[in-house]
Amino acid sequence: MRFIRVLRWLLVYTILATACSASGEVSESAPFDAVLIELFGTNDTDAYLADTERAAAEIVATCMRDAGFEFRLSPTIETLDPPQRMDLEAARTDGFGIIVGFRFQLSQFDLDPVQLDPNERYLRTLSGAEFSRFFFTLDGPEPEPGQRSEGGCNTQASEEAYADWLRFSEALPNFTAMGEERDTHPDWLAARSEWRECMFDRGFDYAEPDAIRTDVISRMRDTVNEVYPGGQLPVIEVAGTPTVDAQVDALLDELAQFERAAAVANIACTEPVADQFDAVERLVQQAFVERNQATIDELLAATR
Repeated sequence: MRFIRVLRWLLVYTILATACSASGEVSESAPFDAVLIELFGTNDTDAYLADTERAAAEIVATCMRDAGFEFRLSPTIETLDPPQRMDLEAARTDGFGIIVGFRFQLSQFDLDPVQLDPNERYLRTLSGAEFSRFFFTLDGPEPEPGQRSEGGCNTQASEEAYADWLRFSEALPNFTAMGEERDTHPDWLAARSEWRECMFDRGFDYAEPDAIRTDVISRMRDTVNEVYPGGQLPVIEVAGTPTVDAQVDALLDELAQFERAAAVANIACTEPVADQFDAVERLVQQAFVERNQATIDELLAATR
């Protein structure tokens, strides 16, 4: 048996993959969502940034190879698409998609520790001078204490891949304030209170849907750590095949039942107040667009 101590790393992907639509997310493009779609092709900024990170990695690889080094990218972690908003059938089958997504990701591992750093073997073949030049090319010169690293393939990749996002975030640094405006709007608070009361009647005491997902992920992490402390993945090699440890698998089955019940309750409690959430979302986004219309027009013009 061999184990990999990367549970925390894998959970990052689980969290991103299951950050699906909250109960108040609109079903059609709201005013600022429409701006994001025109700028980036999607209003899902988490997905856009994940794609951008992959693009940056490709730039790093090309840069390093151009400098004469072998350089391999870590394999892409495949994820399952989370259930869509108000999808009762998916909720009954997979809940929020957290446990089933985690199991899917575990199935992608081949238990080769080198997969987490595919350049490890190559680095062992380098001389001391070549080893130093490899990381100088990758990261640039060592920065002064308290300063960020500048130069190298990583900086080049960041500047190229994230150029559009940086231009957007510098022009509209206050776009995240819309979340607070929405969450403190009287109509939103009233709808959320009704949702919470409905959930409580069904046996779930949460302030918002995202709190359910966070709780399930936390319980999942604790469940694995009970059997595999220290961040190990609950995967063992049986006859050359990666297999989830049977004890952990049984515990995940119990947690999956809870997740499905919570997801079904969330859908039932969201439906009566969905229009109120949608109306507030659109109202807040429209106000933000109107306040920043000139800046938005400049951003859109720069992309055409």
